[in-house]
Amino acid sequence: MSIESEEAKKKNAHIPFHEKEYTYYKETNQYFPFLEVTVGSDTSRKRIVALADTGCTSCIHFCKSYVEKEGLTLGKKVNKEPIPVSVADGHIINADLYEVTCEIDGNEQKVIASVIDPEKFFEEEKKEIEIVEPLMGRGILDNFDVTFKGKKKKILLFHSE
Repeated sequence: MSIESEEAKKKNAHIPFHEKEYTYYKETNQYFPFLEVTVGSDTSRKRIVALADTGCTSCIHFCKSYVEKEGLTLGKKVNKEPIPVSVADGHIINADLYEVTCEIDGNEQKVIASVIDPEKFFEEEKKEIEIVEPLMGRGILDNFDVTFKGKKKKILLFHSE
């Protein structure tokens, strides 16, 4: 690789390839760092938004009701039996794992998506579960340098050096 291209690569590493303002939710008067992402299988893909969550250790995390509502085709299921996963509130809920194609602003990769069914888990407690937006976790975000600009309410993605 030439010296010029190495220098250009270093210079471009400090320029975000993706920048998005936080999404405002009027109901709660809060802003959230959602990113647009295209997900799906080799035959069907759909553009969705997912909450950027550096505390989420999976690649992308869905609730079954969201997958059904959006009509997502996720690709090949990779587990035979449900796998227990820990969710943010400390509960352990069974999940199915799928191989998914994920693309953010032209950067495409194959990742593992987890799909949980909290309605089934909580059915004895009769809790009403809202359809929850997907979480984009560290399995994807760790491939980039991510900056959360809280005061400016923006999220920036950079190619790693």
